[in-house]
Amino acid sequence: MSKLWLSFLTILVSLNVYCQTKITGTVKSSLDESPMYDAKVSLRGSNGESVQSDRIGYFQFIKIPDGNYVLEVVKEGFESYEQEITVKGEKLIELNDLFLTYAPEFMERGIVTLTVDELGSDESSSQPSVGLLQSSKDVFARSAAYELGAFWFRTRGYDNKYRDVYFNGIRMNKIDDDRVDFGNWGGLNDITRYPAEVTYGIESSDYAFGDLGGVTYVDTRPSVLRTGTSLSYSLTNRAYRQRAMLTHNTGLNAKGWGFTVSGSRRWANEGRIDGTFYDAWAYYLGVEKRFNNNHSLLLSAFGAPNRRGSNSPNTQEVYDLMGSTNYNAYWGYQEGKKRNERVRKTFEPVFSLTHYWNMSDKARLTTTLGYQTGENSRSRLNYIRGVDNPSPAYYRYMPSNEKTLGEEIVAAREWRNNENKHQINWYNLYKKNILGDGRANYFLVSDVNKDNVFTFNTNYRNHVSDAFNIYANLSYQRTISNLFRQADDLLGAEYILDKDSYADKGQSGDFNTETPDRKAYVGDKIEYNYNINHDKVDGYLAGNYKAGNLDVTLGAKVSNTRIQREGLFDNYRYDNSKGKSKEYSFLDYGVKLNATYKINGRNYLVLNGAYYTNAPTTNELFPQQRVNAISLPDLESAKILSGDLNYVLRAPRVKARATAFYSLVKDEVQTTFSYFERDIDANDGSGLFGAEVLNGVDKEYLGSELALEAQLTSTLTLNGVASIGQYIYKNNPDLYYFADLYSDKEGYGYQGKAYLKNYHLSSSPQKAVSLGLQYRSPNYWWIGATGNYLADNYVNIVASRRTEGFFNGVDYTEEVKVNARKLLTQEKFESVFMLNANAGKSFRFGKYYMGISLSVNNVLDNKKYRTGGFEQGRLANYNALNNSKKRETFGNKYWYDQGISYFLNVYFRF
Repeated sequence: MSKLWLSFLTILVSLNVYCQTKITGTVKSSLDESPMYDAKVSLRGSNGESVQSDRIGYFQFIKIPDGNYVLEVVKEGFESYEQEITVKGEKLIELNDLFLTYAPEFMERGIVTLTVDELGSDESSSQPSVGLLQSSKDVFARSAAYELGAFWFRTRGYDNKYRDVYFNGIRMNKIDDDRVDFGNWGGLNDITRYPAEVTYGIESSDYAFGDLGGVTYVDTRPSVLRTGTSLSYSLTNRAYRQRAMLTHNTGLNAKGWGFTVSGSRRWANEGRIDGTFYDAWAYYLGVEKRFNNNHSLLLSAFGAPNRRGSNSPNTQEVYDLMGSTNYNAYWGYQEGKKRNERVRKTFEPVFSLTHYWNMSDKARLTTTLGYQTGENSRSRLNYIRGVDNPSPAYYRYMPSNEKTLGEEIVAAREWRNNENKHQINWYNLYKKNILGDGRANYFLVSDVNKDNVFTFNTNYRNHVSDAFNIYANLSYQRTISNLFRQADDLLGAEYILDKDSYADKGQSGDFNTETPDRKAYVGDKIEYNYNINHDKVDGYLAGNYKAGNLDVTLGAKVSNTRIQREGLFDNYRYDNSKGKSKEYSFLDYGVKLNATYKINGRNYLVLNGAYYTNAPTTNELFPQQRVNAISLPDLESAKILSGDLNYVLRAPRVKARATAFYSLVKDEVQTTFSYFERDIDANDGSGLFGAEVLNGVDKEYLGSELALEAQLTSTLTLNGVASIGQYIYKNNPDLYYFADLYSDKEGYGYQGKAYLKNYHLSSSPQKAVSLGLQYRSPNYWWIGATGNYLADNYVNIVASRRTEGFFNGVDYTEEVKVNARKLLTQEKFESVFMLNANAGKSFRFGKYYMGISLSVNNVLDNKKYRTGGFEQGRLANYNALNNSKKRETFGNKYWYDQGISYFLNVYFRF
């Protein structure tokens, strides 16, 4: 009987082996048909298997079960190659020669010099940001990142918060605003250049449900990264001036071990904007051990400690006075050296341990334990009541604040020509502190955020049959954030008195009543100190079904988010500033449909649709979280409905996509901090400083996209993209003020409706066209140019101006109505044409490779292009806004493009 069972099992094993297929091929260059070494070849639809081509370009996959797959070949400096493969019991499938198209311009582009400091600002959330700048298989996404992205264009107008980014299963979006801090891995280009997955919009993902902007998943195993050593050096004139990178990857050796080490340095004593500097390092270490064909482990760590000086947005009056869009109000000379008051420091290293389990030939489970720690901080000058504002751009110092034309002319000349007036006078600040009674009148502080993030993530994929695949993901992330203000520099004083100098008569003014009249010193926590506890459990399940020419994926998500504030200081104004708040819980869900109809091997129709909800961020939940735990009444999760319809062409010489898209975001929260000059009611006075909070915001994104990539000849390629969009507010949300003015009430005051419907969102130029021509020589050099047209970019508006309270104390006549319509017209920036160019040459010396590339953005040196801007909140009543002097003094603040920029890179690889 035992012999019979043994024979039976042998037959089953033999049948299984017989039914498994071997796939082989050779990767070659389309230029000279030479074999390509170390190309990454992946087989999508299997258990995620990938291999590297050998010295003669050969690769093979063995034991591949029956099913439908997509073979993908990726090599730096070449366009990726894709081919559909169907396995039906063959012993061997020979793909023969696979030719990759030479495209070296995507190896190193100047746009990668964009930094986090250029992507955002402390002053306003309206400054545009750019998504992940990496190569993408989507023609439109690639051009949008490398060409239009250089000028603050966002695909479909979506904010950074609508894109999910994962490193080995760890979600990198921050809990305060759900945005990604790209500075956490800035400088690690060799590690992040080719993510395992980049989805566009609401396409389906193998790893997560995703959001409007898609999913990026970075896999940092040595076995999937390019093997060998890479050394590069770059010169640029953007935020930093120089960059050096070194990366070495062993791949997997015969014993199953693999090691990757990468490091970089980016620096500038002064960037192209006066008073800015840049000092950034980055490192990555990855150790992989493959125990057998079924089990492997990855231990990885990366971080990017950096310091950089910020630049100020300014009114047009300030730019005109200085005669330059390069003016920066955040610095001044101290003992002959430029000192910037607004310095951002970030160091938040990430550690992870990932287990890869090939449960069978069809099923795979990937599980990650992750931990991120560290802090990020932003410094600024602080001062007490009764002393002069240290900012040289303070409105009282502006010439337009003078009463007569003659006084204004004299003040303008004096402000412009006297450096002690148009830059920070550090000497004066020290002098006033030293000559005082020991208490600091001026002092430098940092707003610090210390995060500790614990992550568990497990991802399951199963190729159930030729027609059906399952994708599932379960994650838990716990974040404990400690946020506080820290004393950095007393500027010659003896101590800081930790009291509010703006406290009302009869109030103690103690920022922490448990330590009255406390004297604070360098390194002490002052003014506010609290924790935010954030827990999120997220589940994702998707099934992919193939039948004939139809490919359908149906996905769903469910998540629970719990948020709680714990105050550590007992603020004198608020009863609920100390201790644990109520725990807020949000249950969210979503469904997604992705369908592809294959008309033939070159033409496709693609439909994507999704409906889901997102929990509010911690900043949205607690608008004044520094001093209290008060939240909006009846706060709900945001609801998002999105869909797009696409026609895709994939011909040998032409790739194209035409898309119509629509997204509706409902019940979001928007917060702006400012001083608002208006009559709140009869007893509240003329203004307040606080948070302008909009609840129930609806936003609409409607538009179309067109992308074309045509290989006109073997050496000449044409690229063109166009995006026509309309991104607007869709309703009139509720407006609340959260301010100390209401500390004896509910902590906030309801201001009625904000009439924002049909105003434009300030997220991005809403129309953009890019057309480029690239020549790629058979001798491995290239040159190209791209023309870019951007239009319909708008300033970010202040909601308080669009309320009934704006007209308090005003007789609302027809004349006032007509004039108000003019005053409240949203400013639209001028359309602009930008020219980019790039060129380069690569060399091969046996097994050694060398290359040099140069990309130049804004070749025409246009310095009049406003990349973003916002209305100031101060003029929040009709009489103030109707005053032409005040409109100049408190005019909109802008950021400008700094003109022609370049990025020169030299690399050496072996």
